[in-house]
Amino acid sequence: MSLCPHQLVRPRLQALFSAPCRSPGRWQRSLRTPNTRHAFQYVSNHTSAASQPGGEGHTFADLTVEQLKSNREQPKGSDSDLNKRQNQNWRSGRTKSQRQFGRRNSIDQENETNQDTNTDSRNRQPTGRPQRRRNDTSPRLVSKRSVKRIMTSDGLNTRHATSVLHRLNNEIQREKRVLNKKSVALATSIRGRAIYSSKGMGLSTWHRAYEEIYKAKHYQREVNDMSVIPSLDKDGLAMLAKIQEDCNGQFREVWQASHRDVKAAQWQALAFWLLQNDPKLFLDFLVVTMKGKEKPDFTMVTDCLLYVDNFYYAELKNWETGPRSHSYSWMIEYCLRPSTWPIIAPPQKGIRLYIRRARPYGVRLAFRTMKARKIKWKAETQLCLVNRFTQLGDADRALSALKLVPRLKDPAFTMNSQGVLRHCCKLLTLDTVEDSEDGRNFRILPQLLEMGVRPDRDMMNVVLSNAFKTGDHQLGADMLQFMTSQDYTFDSYTYVTLLTDAVSRGDQARVHELINEVDAQEEIRKNPFVANKIFHSHYVFTAKHMDVDSDPSGVFYSMLDMYNKLHDITPLKELLIIPPHYKPQDEGPKSPPTPMALYIMIATYFRCRSRVSTVQRIYHRFHELVCQGHPTIAPLAATDHTYNEFLIALRKSSRALHSCVRIVEDMLHPPTGTAIEHTKPSYRTWAILLSVFIWHRRAAAAEKIKEMMAKHKVHYNDVTWNLIINGYANAQKVPETAAAMKAMEAEGYALDSYTMKSLRYLRDPERLWVAVDELDNATQEADTVHSSTPHRPAIIEDVLREELIEQGLQKLGDKKKSKA
Repeated sequence: MSLCPHQLVRPRLQALFSAPCRSPGRWQRSLRTPNTRHAFQYVSNHTSAASQPGGEGHTFADLTVEQLKSNREQPKGSDSDLNKRQNQNWRSGRTKSQRQFGRRNSIDQENETNQDTNTDSRNRQPTGRPQRRRNDTSPRLVSKRSVKRIMTSDGLNTRHATSVLHRLNNEIQREKRVLNKKSVALATSIRGRAIYSSKGMGLSTWHRAYEEIYKAKHYQREVNDMSVIPSLDKDGLAMLAKIQEDCNGQFREVWQASHRDVKAAQWQALAFWLLQNDPKLFLDFLVVTMKGKEKPDFTMVTDCLLYVDNFYYAELKNWETGPRSHSYSWMIEYCLRPSTWPIIAPPQKGIRLYIRRARPYGVRLAFRTMKARKIKWKAETQLCLVNRFTQLGDADRALSALKLVPRLKDPAFTMNSQGVLRHCCKLLTLDTVEDSEDGRNFRILPQLLEMGVRPDRDMMNVVLSNAFKTGDHQLGADMLQFMTSQDYTFDSYTYVTLLTDAVSRGDQARVHELINEVDAQEEIRKNPFVANKIFHSHYVFTAKHMDVDSDPSGVFYSMLDMYNKLHDITPLKELLIIPPHYKPQDEGPKSPPTPMALYIMIATYFRCRSRVSTVQRIYHRFHELVCQGHPTIAPLAATDHTYNEFLIALRKSSRALHSCVRIVEDMLHPPTGTAIEHTKPSYRTWAILLSVFIWHRRAAAAEKIKEMMAKHKVHYNDVTWNLIINGYANAQKVPETAAAMKAMEAEGYALDSYTMKSLRYLRDPERLWVAVDELDNATQEADTVHSSTPHRPAIIEDVLREELIEQGLQKLGDKKKSKA
């Protein structure tokens, strides 16, 4: 009877598990070294499965030394059971040659009766790795072999694979993340490129030092413990000297040529020194060190930029660097770009900083990256995206970001929490009314309701304001009735909205009714916004649209008395507006005036007393106080309203044309060194200036104004076109009037009542319609040429069109001469 080789091997294996041969060292020498890499995972997750008949089979390479010790302590009566389980595990781990040689022997027959415990060789994982169940969602740790393979493919030094592996697995276990192969590759690549030293200068050292300097800066004190902050050694001082001398030149070359270990040893010390001593130079240093294959750790970069942004943003927001003059926003986008975001546990504050400061494309890129990589983010980060898209006027993306908030399952940020409702209020400011098959309705509000948002009073205030902005007073009245029926309490925002609507419609009775309601509520009556709106309504119905029979002096003093009840009168005295003989009735302490209140009083004064010399004197004083940075008067320069009032007051006098030009020049070249951001001339400012020269029939000067508008890229609107048409009509320039009308229609502006009113100045209106017909024919000829030559370049087509229009205008001029 021949014996199968397996039958000879089995008694020898059983002999190895006898009492004298159970030493782990003996076992390792007899078979092979056990794979202890997955031992802990096996013991914690599969202990029960390995001991049950239906559990997964594992080789003895998965057993740890502690298990072997526990086996040694078992009583002798349990040796047979232990041997039986060990033999089954051994048979499941046989080599391929053993399975082929003894497929028909008694051992294989026993394997067939235990299919639940011994898997097929094609489905079995390599020896030493526990099998993963299909429904098991527990995080799987990354192996060192995988880390090395990924780092090798990315051209990274595998000498740091152990450190990368340790950090990745710690984060996976802490965050309980389940990563696919692509995510593992990205996470490994990002970690492998990060430079940090694990010998005394790792992340733990960084956090302690950063906390120390941040608190010192926040509380405006000295650093308590300098020993925790890395200091510069000899090599670091040499690098610092090159940074101060030529950061984008010599230092860049030295840094790129340095070894990874040198970068890791010097980066932290250099960063801390620059943050404390020269934050502006730190930005150049950071941009240089972020280039290349090896970069600073994302957590460290985030901390540094948060430090700079929190304490130095006002100084560095206009920072520029490099030959292309890169801005502060570009620096944030480059150093915190989404491609460098850690996948497992990204610093949320760094991502939010990127979203706040990035340009529109960068914000959209951040949103796409977070969704594509399935980065684990917090509700605050998601709401930051909602707020940023709202600021950019992108309502669709803001709604898409808001829909993801419930998926985060944060109990502090439900759809009806205060944080979410505040963002919904801001988002509703972009709401519009649109006509659909179901009728006329708001665009954003229904989508918020579908998400489960229950509008509070603040949201309803925004809805009420949007309803009135549509121009449909009945829609606003319906919303107001709904708020009343639902017992919403009216606040200052509600009354400001109602007063604004009543003033815009000229409903003086409704204004008085609302003022009476406000007077009955002391808290609302003292609200500065409500007080300013009431003051503005009084200005509109008395000074702005003054009756012919009204006394200008009486109107001015009426407004001055009302102003004196609310604000301090001193700024008006400094502007030389208050007459010396005026004595206020109540001289008690009052709050400083708001810019709106000051603007109303200046506009009232000009409408009641319009002497050119007085206006010029007040503007000279106003410009002087703005250059000095007056705390109350200088903020008026932040908008164009006050400047426009000066232009309107001066435009009727031909002696004030030079003063009008000077006002616009002061706006184009504001004084430097003040905290106020001065406004540039708006399209309304340019239109008023253009009307000044058209009114006085200074055609050459008006053409110069239009050239300046084109130089400053000021687009014409309906007001500008009407002014131009008015000027040409006054000057009896028929061809130019016709061309301006055609250009106005071409840009999408319809001829309105103001346009027709300007055409009344023409002595021969029939010639205008002849000119319009001539221009229509020239346009048709240009379109015919365009259709017959489809391959002609666009530039040639534009030139040809201009030539045809010029020919039409020339024909009109010849006809005019022949009639004369």
